[in-house]
Amino acid sequence: MKLPKSLLGAILIGITVQTTTSSCKKEKELTPQEKKEAEKKDAPKHPEACIACGMG
Repeated sequence: MKLPKSLLGAILIGITVQTTTSSCKKEKELTPQEKKEAEKKDAPKHPEACIACGMG
């Protein structure tokens, strides 16, 4: 099966672009104090309330 050079080049470029854009990126690690602040934001406002019925 003969494929034109332009088609092979396009396939190679597509594979290269896909692998470079989907590589994993390092995210900034949070300091312990920033972790505590993030947990406070995510904490429920009424921790004694039952999730299922809302009555506690």
